[in-house]
Amino acid sequence: MADTSALEVNLYIDVETDNDLEQTAQLIEERLSQLEMVKEAEAVPEQPRFTGLEVVGVIGVTVLVVRSSGELIGELRKLIAQLKGLIGDIKGLKSASVEVGEKRVPVSEVNEETLQKLEATTKPH
Repeated sequence: MADTSALEVNLYIDVETDNDLEQTAQLIEERLSQLEMVKEAEAVPEQPRFTGLEVVGVIGVTVLVVRSSGELIGELRKLIAQLKGLIGDIKGLKSASVEVGEKRVPVSEVNEETLQKLEATTKPH
């Protein structure tokens, strides 16, 4: 029988402030929930933040990633690729980062080392 445990991954998506954050969060949640490796996704608007240049809206996303084949790194790699596509698909999304331990790493900078750290620091469910 395959190992079907899930790991919790926290993401943060920066959004243009003129977007409807509730509606955008719902779109993100719906899109991520459709992915094969995602057991559950929850997206919630957070307090806007100042980036040094502008104020941006922030949507916090918690995703439960299913490890169906025992190859979590491969599932995380697919999730990051899907996130990159999501940024271009949904109007107003600026960037996304993933929480790795105590740091937020932009998805554009995620590499194999980051994925290994993410696997080691995520919470099993």
